[in-house]
Amino acid sequence: MKRALICIVLALVMTLPVGVGVMCLPVVQEWFASGAAYEFFAPLFSALDSGGGEGNSDVIFGTLYLVSFVVSLIFVATSWTVVSRLRRNSHH
Repeated sequence: MKRALICIVLALVMTLPVGVGVMCLPVVQEWFASGAAYEFFAPLFSALDSGGGEGNSDVIFGTLYLVSFVVSLIFVATSWTVVSRLRRNSHH
């Protein structure tokens, strides 16, 4: 339980920097500039009854933060496992 809580806290701390990093990727910027991102999010806009404008931006940023949290959690859990195995192998 302690390990899971530490991983979640570290992932929460990393969520914003990872989100900023994702948004700075040229591929993501081109995706939004082409309008394909809005087509991709269209079903989510209608499911959440987004009125357009700021409502659409809220949905996009919320999704971005959710994806950033998941990526951060995977990174933290993987790093924790690798470090634990390296420490265990170095003691034997």
